[in-house]
Amino acid sequence: MTRRHLRRAALLLAAFSLAAGLSSCSRRIGWGVVLWSSSEGSLPAGSIVPVYIRSNIEKLYVVGLPKSGEKLELPLWQVELFPSKAKAAERVQAFGPNAGLYMVAARDGLPLRKEASNGAKRVYRLREGETVKVLRKVAGAEVSTGGEALAGEWYEVLAEGGASGFVFSYAMRLYDEAKEGPPLPAAAASKQAASGRVDVIFTNSWKPAYYQEMIDDQRVDLDLFTLRYGLYTDAVRRQVRLELPGVSQVFNYSAISEEGGAFAFVDTPLRIRVEGERRLAVSWVESAAELDEEEPEAGGDAGEEVRAGAEPVRGFAGRASFVVLSEEPREAIRLEELRQLKLLEAFVDATGGSWKASPGGSLSITKSRRFAWSGREGLEEGFVPAEAGATGDAHFRLHLDPALAASWTGAFSLRFDPALQGGESGRELRADYLYSRSENGIVLVPAFLGAAEEGGGQGIVVLGPDPRFEPLEFDRKD
Repeated sequence: MTRRHLRRAALLLAAFSLAAGLSSCSRRIGWGVVLWSSSEGSLPAGSIVPVYIRSNIEKLYVVGLPKSGEKLELPLWQVELFPSKAKAAERVQAFGPNAGLYMVAARDGLPLRKEASNGAKRVYRLREGETVKVLRKVAGAEVSTGGEALAGEWYEVLAEGGASGFVFSYAMRLYDEAKEGPPLPAAAASKQAASGRVDVIFTNSWKPAYYQEMIDDQRVDLDLFTLRYGLYTDAVRRQVRLELPGVSQVFNYSAISEEGGAFAFVDTPLRIRVEGERRLAVSWVESAAELDEEEPEAGGDAGEEVRAGAEPVRGFAGRASFVVLSEEPREAIRLEELRQLKLLEAFVDATGGSWKASPGGSLSITKSRRFAWSGREGLEEGFVPAEAGATGDAHFRLHLDPALAASWTGAFSLRFDPALQGGESGRELRADYLYSRSENGIVLVPAFLGAAEEGGGQGIVVLGPDPRFEPLEFDRKD
């Protein structure tokens, strides 16, 4: 084929492609409702637009502007597609007064949940200053702290990028774009929120980010939520101290420089990125390769005993996030201790606090948390730890998965006093149990622990009974 024939073939192919493209853009695949105003401002939320192309590769729609007919690309998450204009109009009518409403997170770490309940699964976590689009206001469960209800409402919202869920408005600011202008894109909001000032690191009290998750979920694990853990800075001594479960390190630096958007503490592997006035991203390994090679251990460094049912806590692979908490950690600890005490007292009052079973022996629990369990020789192996003694402390630290509420009353942990081994105190042993009340006493079975979701409440959520064991019924002692 000659060069002239090749050029003609190329021109014909280009013309055919252009015609095909114009043809495809002239056929609608449906009608869309714009859920989030376009960044150019040409399409406010609630607009009905013809949709011509859906690209799953680019994750976008090609839509037409209502007046000019010009084509515009919008992300898939920003548009809800309908087969007819009438269906789209119904959606806009339901959208109604929420069309121009947005909310801004007033603090870091606020969760979007699967349902309008503080105990529902977390599907997304907001950064301070991040904007979400209000889809509708809904009826939801009451949210309280310390026994007092918080003021606010539940909303179904859409985050930039497509995550959707329900958020409680207590720590959110509601605004109307008709009065305050369109929302900032996430990248711009993040840049605006982050000060870039090194003094942010030295002037705040920093605690592990999972503390805030536990507070939000109202599932505080006192084994992991203590006054000890945090990021502590001393500008005078040029020292930063890092305390996390299984991690305790001190970094003595000679100077601070800025590298790639993070602060580098010279002569140490410590790097801190300021992600807002209330959040830091911290790393302390020599290189990114080490981050990939170093896997987090559940419960601490290699060699440390892993608690049954515990999930890994962030920060065990040379990196962690720290935040300024929404409340004092001492108050969160006080409230959790009070919650456990009330559950213990109610349990003893309702069940008598002393039972016997055959096999099973004699078990008693007092309001001072002390328990005694003797005569256990006939129990299945593993029902109680093999090396456990006969006494210890009872802790009502566990939370039931909602699916268990119909079958089980609650759960508790028994921490056995360390037994003397060769004149020295042995290691502490713990056993976790589900219980239900029976006509004559209580029913016990070892509990299977897990985490309700990544982040909050590690190791304190009961997912079900341990399938290896049959429930054991204890009769109340007269």
